[in-house]
Amino acid sequence: MILGHHVTAVVAAVARFDIPDRLSTGPSTATRLAGATGVDRAGMLRLLRTAVSLGLLDEPADETFAINALSECLRRGPHSLREIALAANEPIHWRSAAQLTEAVTRNRAVASDVIGMDTWQYRDAHPEGRLATSDRLVDIEAAVLPALQRDSALESCRRIVAIGDGQCRLLPALLRLAPGATGVIFDRPPVVDHARTVINALGLADRVTVVGGDFLQRVPPGGDLYVIKGVLHDCDDDSASWLLDSCYMAALPHSTLIAFEGFLPSGAAHDPVARLIDINSLLTVNGRERTIEEFEELFANAGYELTGAEPLPAVDFRPFVMLRGHRA
Repeated sequence: MILGHHVTAVVAAVARFDIPDRLSTGPSTATRLAGATGVDRAGMLRLLRTAVSLGLLDEPADETFAINALSECLRRGPHSLREIALAANEPIHWRSAAQLTEAVTRNRAVASDVIGMDTWQYRDAHPEGRLATSDRLVDIEAAVLPALQRDSALESCRRIVAIGDGQCRLLPALLRLAPGATGVIFDRPPVVDHARTVINALGLADRVTVVGGDFLQRVPPGGDLYVIKGVLHDCDDDSASWLLDSCYMAALPHSTLIAFEGFLPSGAAHDPVARLIDINSLLTVNGRERTIEEFEELFANAGYELTGAEPLPAVDFRPFVMLRGHRA
């Protein structure tokens, strides 16, 4: 546990050198892998043997290495964890983690202090972090779309507002399920230009409006369905309440709000991945993970009745839930 940051660095280095992809056609020696990656042979051997000790690679013969089921997860391609491994080793994470005692003492993020800029500015400036996030959205959509397809209320929707869908992963799918609806994508100004490009490429410009803004000021009005995906996770309780209040004030009467979020087990149950994600949220964005009961309280305080909390398949080894709220 004490050397956990070294484990992160080893996994990231194996991913950075594309070792799993280089071994996908069969075992190879440290000498060949060093030559292929342009690094020192002795340094490569030390990295590979450390990876073997962690169970990340196999060593079927002396100084010969092979991929296994664990390192298969780091190969490039759909549902790969490669970008997550690289992002986890970025300075914003390990430099912030070094200041955990300060973050806990004040119960607030420290990332902007240690990197000298806002966390979102940092992510905009570092493509690997953005790619890690957008790649995981593929898995999130794979988890949430079947649940949405079972929601018959979608067919009657006329205006869907998707908050935080700047990658245009969710709203196009919702519009296929609601053929009579128009949509709004609402996200931060630095990402909406990309959203417009994607919407135009999909041929949806006549059905979708793209709006940049800050949900702590307002959200687009007039929706009968508001969809929030992974945004509450990035908010402290005050900001999360403000977002839900904004949705309530902007929405039509008797409308619906659906949120997709990771969640913490209730009571004394402990999920180490979810708990560590909670700590990372504290360190970097002043956010937090929540139990379903805590989500219910947030919804109720904003005026929404939580009418459903449907567990979804795990993404990144943690459980997700679809929360459905009704506006009176």
